[in-house]
Amino acid sequence: MKAVLCLLLMSLSLWCGGEAKAQVCTAVPSNIVFGNVSPISGAAVQGTGTITVTCDWALISLQPNAEVCLNLSAPSPRQLSNGGSTMQYDLYLDSARSQPWGSTANGTTPISLSIAKPLLGTAASQSVTYYGLIAANQPTVPSVGNSNTVYSQSFSAAQTVLAYQAYLLIAPACGSIAASGASFPFTATATVVNNCNISAGNLNFGTAGVLNAGLSANSNLSVQCTNNDAYRVSLNGGSSSNVAARVMQRQGGGGSVNYQLYTDLAHTQVWGDGSGSTTRVTATGTGTTQAITVYGSVPAQTTPMPGNYSDTITATIEF
Repeated sequence: MKAVLCLLLMSLSLWCGGEAKAQVCTAVPSNIVFGNVSPISGAAVQGTGTITVTCDWALISLQPNAEVCLNLSAPSPRQLSNGGSTMQYDLYLDSARSQPWGSTANGTTPISLSIAKPLLGTAASQSVTYYGLIAANQPTVPSVGNSNTVYSQSFSAAQTVLAYQAYLLIAPACGSIAASGASFPFTATATVVNNCNISAGNLNFGTAGVLNAGLSANSNLSVQCTNNDAYRVSLNGGSSSNVAARVMQRQGGGGSVNYQLYTDLAHTQVWGDGSGSTTRVTATGTGTTQAITVYGSVPAQTTPMPGNYSDTITATIEF
Protein backbone atom coordinates (compact mmCIF):
# COMPACT_ATOMS: atom_id res chain seq x y z
CA MET A 1 0.00 0.00 0.00
CA LYS A 2 2.79 2.47 0.76
CA ALA A 3 4.44 1.86 -2.57
CA VAL A 4 1.20 2.50 -4.45
CA LEU A 5 0.60 5.75 -2.55
CA CYS A 6 4.06 6.95 -3.43
CA LEU A 7 3.45 6.33 -7.12
CA LEU A 8 0.16 8.23 -7.01
CA LEU A 9 1.80 11.24 -5.41
CA MET A 10 4.56 11.19 -8.01
CA SER A 11 2.00 11.10 -10.80
CA LEU A 12 0.15 14.08 -9.33
CA SER A 13 3.39 16.01 -9.03
CA LEU A 14 4.22 15.42 -12.70
CA TRP A 15 0.71 16.50 -13.83
CA CYS A 16 0.89 19.76 -11.90
CA GLY A 17 4.30 20.44 -13.42
CA GLY A 18 2.62 20.81 -16.85
CA GLU A 19 1.29 24.27 -15.81
CA ALA A 20 4.72 25.61 -14.91
CA LYS A 21 5.07 27.64 -18.13
CA ALA A 22 3.00 30.83 -17.93
CA GLN A 23 0.97 32.10 -20.89
CA VAL A 24 2.61 35.24 -22.39
CA CYS A 25 1.20 37.76 -24.89
CA THR A 26 2.98 40.44 -26.93
CA ALA A 27 1.70 43.17 -29.27
CA VAL A 28 3.41 44.57 -32.37
CA PRO A 29 1.73 47.66 -33.94
CA SER A 30 2.06 49.30 -37.33
CA ASN A 31 2.26 53.07 -37.51
CA ILE A 32 -0.79 54.87 -38.89
CA VAL A 33 0.04 56.99 -41.93
CA PHE A 34 -2.70 59.33 -43.17
CA GLY A 35 -0.74 60.37 -46.27
CA ASN A 36 -1.23 63.75 -47.93
CA VAL A 37 -3.70 66.18 -46.38
CA SER A 38 -4.85 69.45 -47.98
CA PRO A 39 -6.35 71.59 -45.20
CA ILE A 40 -7.98 74.03 -47.65
CA SER A 41 -10.13 71.21 -49.06
CA GLY A 42 -12.04 71.12 -45.77
CA ALA A 43 -12.37 67.34 -46.06
CA ALA A 44 -11.83 64.82 -43.29
CA VAL A 45 -9.07 62.26 -43.91
CA GLN A 46 -9.21 58.63 -42.78
CA GLY A 47 -6.45 56.14 -42.05
CA THR A 48 -5.97 52.74 -40.45
CA GLY A 49 -3.29 50.81 -38.63
CA THR A 50 -2.98 47.26 -37.33
CA ILE A 51 -1.72 45.59 -34.18
CA THR A 52 -0.67 41.94 -34.24
CA VAL A 53 -1.04 40.16 -30.91
CA THR A 54 0.69 36.83 -30.26
CA CYS A 55 0.00 34.67 -27.22
CA ASP A 56 2.04 31.61 -26.18
CA TRP A 57 0.80 28.89 -23.80
CA ALA A 58 2.31 25.86 -22.20
CA LEU A 59 1.85 22.70 -24.25
CA ILE A 60 -0.86 21.60 -21.84
CA SER A 61 -3.04 24.36 -20.40
CA LEU A 62 -6.24 24.39 -18.35
CA GLN A 63 -6.86 27.98 -19.57
CA PRO A 64 -6.59 27.80 -23.35
CA ASN A 65 -8.00 31.29 -24.04
CA ALA A 66 -6.57 34.76 -23.51
CA GLU A 67 -8.34 38.10 -23.21
CA VAL A 68 -6.01 40.85 -24.42
CA CYS A 69 -6.58 44.57 -23.77
CA LEU A 70 -4.65 47.26 -25.66
CA ASN A 71 -4.76 50.48 -23.63
CA LEU A 72 -4.01 53.91 -25.12
CA SER A 73 -3.90 56.52 -22.37
CA ALA A 74 -3.06 59.67 -24.41
CA PRO A 75 -5.89 62.23 -24.01
CA SER A 76 -8.65 62.36 -26.63
CA PRO A 77 -9.16 64.16 -28.99
CA ARG A 78 -5.57 63.93 -30.13
CA GLN A 79 -3.33 66.28 -32.07
CA LEU A 80 -0.70 65.83 -34.75
CA SER A 81 1.94 68.51 -34.46
CA ASN A 82 4.86 70.19 -36.19
CA GLY A 83 6.66 72.62 -33.93
CA GLY A 84 3.97 74.83 -32.40
CA SER A 85 1.37 74.02 -35.07
CA THR A 86 -1.25 71.32 -34.54
CA MET A 87 -3.92 69.43 -36.47
CA GLN A 88 -6.78 67.72 -34.64
CA TYR A 89 -7.50 64.04 -35.16
CA ASP A 90 -8.37 60.96 -33.17
CA LEU A 91 -7.99 57.17 -33.06
CA TYR A 92 -10.97 54.85 -32.76
CA LEU A 93 -11.96 51.29 -31.97
CA ASP A 94 -14.52 51.01 -34.76
CA SER A 95 -14.66 51.59 -38.52
CA ALA A 96 -17.51 54.09 -38.03
CA ARG A 97 -15.01 56.14 -36.01
CA SER A 98 -17.53 56.78 -33.28
CA GLN A 99 -15.77 55.32 -30.20
CA PRO A 100 -12.34 56.77 -29.34
CA TRP A 101 -9.62 54.32 -28.40
CA GLY A 102 -8.92 54.69 -24.68
CA SER A 103 -7.60 53.02 -21.56
CA THR A 104 -9.01 51.50 -18.40
CA ALA A 105 -6.57 53.76 -16.52
CA ASN A 106 -8.72 56.81 -17.32
CA GLY A 107 -12.10 55.10 -17.49
CA THR A 108 -12.32 54.84 -21.27
CA THR A 109 -12.48 51.82 -23.55
CA PRO A 110 -9.38 49.96 -24.79
CA ILE A 111 -9.19 47.67 -27.80
CA SER A 112 -9.94 44.12 -26.66
CA LEU A 113 -9.70 40.76 -28.37
CA SER A 114 -9.85 37.08 -27.44
CA ILE A 115 -7.28 34.59 -28.69
CA ALA A 116 -7.63 30.80 -28.46
CA LYS A 117 -4.75 28.36 -28.08
CA PRO A 118 -4.43 26.09 -31.12
CA LEU A 119 -5.16 22.39 -30.67
CA LEU A 120 -1.70 21.58 -31.94
CA GLY A 121 1.06 23.93 -30.86
CA THR A 122 1.41 26.58 -28.22
CA ALA A 123 1.21 29.97 -30.01
CA ALA A 124 -1.56 31.86 -31.79
CA SER A 125 -1.64 35.32 -33.40
CA GLN A 126 -4.45 37.69 -34.29
CA SER A 127 -4.41 41.12 -35.93
CA VAL A 128 -6.78 43.92 -35.00
CA THR A 129 -7.40 47.16 -36.93
CA TYR A 130 -7.49 50.58 -35.33
CA TYR A 131 -9.01 53.55 -37.15
CA GLY A 132 -7.93 57.18 -37.51
CA LEU A 133 -9.75 60.32 -38.61
CA ILE A 134 -8.32 63.80 -39.18
CA ALA A 135 -11.13 66.23 -38.45
CA ALA A 136 -12.70 68.21 -41.30
CA ASN A 137 -12.69 72.01 -41.59
CA GLN A 138 -9.19 72.88 -40.41
CA PRO A 139 -8.21 75.30 -43.23
CA THR A 140 -5.62 77.29 -41.29
CA VAL A 141 -3.26 74.39 -40.53
CA PRO A 142 0.05 75.70 -41.97
CA SER A 143 2.87 74.24 -43.98
CA VAL A 144 6.47 75.22 -43.29
CA GLY A 145 9.06 76.67 -45.67
CA ASN A 146 6.79 76.49 -48.73
CA SER A 147 7.12 72.72 -48.64
CA ASN A 148 4.98 69.73 -47.78
CA THR A 149 5.17 69.38 -44.01
CA VAL A 150 4.95 66.25 -41.84
CA TYR A 151 2.76 66.38 -38.72
CA SER A 152 3.02 63.56 -36.19
CA GLN A 153 2.25 62.22 -32.74
CA SER A 154 4.28 59.48 -31.09
CA PHE A 155 2.75 57.27 -28.42
CA SER A 156 5.32 56.19 -25.87
CA ALA A 157 5.66 52.97 -23.92
CA ALA A 158 4.02 54.71 -20.95
CA GLN A 159 0.94 55.54 -23.05
CA THR A 160 0.55 52.08 -24.63
CA VAL A 161 -0.11 49.45 -22.00
CA LEU A 162 -0.73 45.77 -22.76
CA ALA A 163 -2.89 43.79 -20.32
CA TYR A 164 -3.95 40.15 -20.73
CA GLN A 165 -5.29 37.21 -18.77
CA ALA A 166 -5.79 33.53 -19.57
CA TYR A 167 -9.21 31.96 -18.92
CA LEU A 168 -11.16 28.77 -19.46
CA LEU A 169 -14.73 29.73 -20.43
CA ILE A 170 -15.70 33.31 -19.52
CA ALA A 171 -13.51 36.21 -20.65
CA PRO A 172 -12.63 38.69 -17.90
CA ALA A 173 -13.41 42.38 -18.32
CA CYS A 174 -10.49 44.62 -19.26
CA GLY A 175 -10.98 46.67 -16.11
CA SER A 176 -10.20 43.64 -13.97
CA ILE A 177 -6.98 42.65 -15.77
CA ALA A 178 -3.68 43.90 -14.40
CA ALA A 179 -1.15 45.48 -16.74
CA SER A 180 1.51 43.06 -17.96
CA GLY A 181 4.32 45.59 -18.03
CA ALA A 182 4.60 45.27 -21.82
CA SER A 183 3.89 48.12 -24.27
CA PHE A 184 3.44 48.73 -28.00
CA PRO A 185 4.65 52.25 -28.93
CA PHE A 186 3.76 53.61 -32.39
CA THR A 187 3.46 56.86 -34.34
CA ALA A 188 0.70 58.64 -36.28
CA THR A 189 1.75 60.87 -39.20
CA ALA A 190 0.19 63.04 -41.91
CA THR A 191 1.73 65.29 -44.57
CA VAL A 192 0.22 68.75 -45.00
CA VAL A 193 0.60 69.69 -48.67
CA ASN A 194 0.83 73.09 -50.27
CA ASN A 195 -2.27 73.64 -52.38
CA CYS A 196 -4.19 76.55 -53.92
CA ASN A 197 -7.61 77.22 -55.44
CA ILE A 198 -8.30 80.21 -57.69
CA SER A 199 -11.43 81.61 -59.29
CA ALA A 200 -12.23 84.86 -61.09
CA GLY A 201 -15.12 87.25 -61.56
CA ASN A 202 -15.79 89.04 -64.85
CA LEU A 203 -14.59 92.59 -65.32
CA ASN A 204 -17.25 94.75 -67.01
CA PHE A 205 -16.49 98.21 -68.39
CA GLY A 206 -20.20 98.84 -69.00
CA THR A 207 -21.67 100.71 -71.96
CA ALA A 208 -20.04 103.66 -73.71
CA GLY A 209 -21.20 105.76 -76.68
CA VAL A 210 -17.82 107.12 -77.68
CA LEU A 211 -14.35 106.49 -76.25
CA ASN A 212 -13.15 110.07 -76.03
CA ALA A 213 -12.43 109.55 -72.29
CA GLY A 214 -10.96 106.65 -70.41
CA LEU A 215 -13.05 103.99 -68.67
CA SER A 216 -12.18 102.16 -65.44
CA ALA A 217 -13.58 99.04 -63.82
CA ASN A 218 -12.53 96.51 -61.16
CA SER A 219 -13.09 92.81 -60.47
CA ASN A 220 -11.74 90.25 -58.02
CA LEU A 221 -9.79 87.05 -58.07
CA SER A 222 -10.54 84.68 -55.19
CA VAL A 223 -7.48 82.77 -53.97
CA GLN A 224 -7.28 80.17 -51.23
CA CYS A 225 -3.87 78.70 -50.45
CA THR A 226 -2.45 76.58 -47.65
CA ASN A 227 -1.62 78.73 -44.64
CA ASN A 228 1.96 80.07 -44.79
CA ASP A 229 2.37 79.02 -48.45
CA ALA A 230 3.77 81.74 -50.75
CA TYR A 231 2.09 82.07 -54.14
CA ARG A 232 2.23 84.19 -57.31
CA VAL A 233 -0.57 85.02 -59.76
CA SER A 234 0.02 85.79 -63.43
CA LEU A 235 -2.44 87.03 -66.10
CA ASN A 236 -1.88 86.15 -69.76
CA GLY A 237 -2.31 88.39 -72.81
CA GLY A 238 -5.70 87.09 -73.86
CA SER A 239 -6.55 87.20 -77.58
CA SER A 240 -3.60 89.49 -78.37
CA SER A 241 -1.09 87.11 -76.70
CA ASN A 242 0.67 90.27 -75.57
CA VAL A 243 0.43 91.21 -71.88
CA ALA A 244 1.66 94.73 -72.67
CA ALA A 245 -1.05 95.40 -75.31
CA ARG A 246 -4.36 93.74 -74.52
CA VAL A 247 -7.28 93.98 -76.92
CA MET A 248 -11.02 93.28 -76.71
CA GLN A 249 -12.44 91.99 -79.98
CA ARG A 250 -15.91 92.76 -81.34
CA GLN A 251 -18.17 89.72 -81.16
CA GLY A 252 -18.80 88.77 -84.78
CA GLY A 253 -15.66 90.59 -85.92
CA GLY A 254 -15.05 94.00 -87.37
CA GLY A 255 -13.40 95.98 -84.60
CA SER A 256 -11.33 96.06 -81.43
CA VAL A 257 -10.83 98.10 -78.26
CA ASN A 258 -7.49 98.53 -76.51
CA TYR A 259 -7.46 98.05 -72.73
CA GLN A 260 -5.12 97.09 -69.90
CA LEU A 261 -5.15 95.34 -66.50
CA TYR A 262 -3.20 96.54 -63.46
CA THR A 263 -2.25 95.41 -59.98
CA ASP A 264 -2.81 98.87 -58.47
CA LEU A 265 -5.56 101.49 -58.32
CA ALA A 266 -3.26 104.14 -59.81
CA HIS A 267 -2.84 102.00 -62.97
CA THR A 268 0.96 102.14 -62.83
CA GLN A 269 1.79 98.40 -62.66
CA VAL A 270 0.61 96.31 -65.61
CA TRP A 271 -0.46 92.86 -64.42
CA GLY A 272 1.06 90.26 -66.68
CA ASP A 273 3.39 87.29 -66.60
CA GLY A 274 6.61 89.09 -65.71
CA SER A 275 7.62 89.75 -69.31
CA GLY A 276 7.86 93.17 -70.95
CA SER A 277 8.10 95.07 -67.63
CA THR A 278 4.80 93.60 -66.44
CA THR A 279 4.40 92.44 -62.86
CA ARG A 280 2.70 89.61 -60.99
CA VAL A 281 0.88 89.60 -57.67
CA THR A 282 2.67 87.76 -54.87
CA ALA A 283 1.26 86.97 -51.44
CA THR A 284 1.17 84.31 -48.72
CA GLY A 285 -1.77 82.03 -48.10
CA THR A 286 -3.78 82.15 -44.89
CA GLY A 287 -5.84 79.01 -45.47
CA THR A 288 -8.93 81.17 -45.95
CA THR A 289 -10.14 82.86 -49.14
CA GLN A 290 -8.28 86.04 -50.11
CA ALA A 291 -9.73 88.59 -52.57
CA ILE A 292 -7.26 90.19 -55.00
CA THR A 293 -8.48 93.19 -56.95
CA VAL A 294 -7.91 93.41 -60.71
CA TYR A 295 -7.92 97.02 -61.93
CA GLY A 296 -8.96 97.57 -65.55
CA SER A 297 -8.65 100.60 -67.81
CA VAL A 298 -9.83 101.48 -71.34
CA PRO A 299 -7.86 104.51 -72.57
CA ALA A 300 -9.38 107.17 -74.78
CA GLN A 301 -9.19 106.01 -78.39
CA THR A 302 -10.96 106.10 -81.70
CA THR A 303 -14.41 104.59 -81.19
CA PRO A 304 -14.94 101.44 -83.25
CA MET A 305 -18.25 100.31 -84.70
CA PRO A 306 -21.04 99.53 -82.19
CA GLY A 307 -21.13 96.03 -80.68
CA ASN A 308 -20.10 93.91 -77.73
CA TYR A 309 -16.36 93.72 -77.16
CA SER A 310 -14.67 91.10 -74.95
CA ASP A 311 -11.49 89.25 -74.19
CA THR A 312 -10.71 86.11 -72.22
CA ILE A 313 -7.83 86.24 -69.73
CA THR A 314 -6.34 83.22 -68.00
CA ALA A 315 -5.11 83.63 -64.42
CA THR A 316 -2.37 81.21 -63.37
CA ILE A 317 -1.33 80.63 -59.76
CA GLU A 318 2.08 79.26 -58.85
CA PHE A 319 2.83 77.90 -55.37
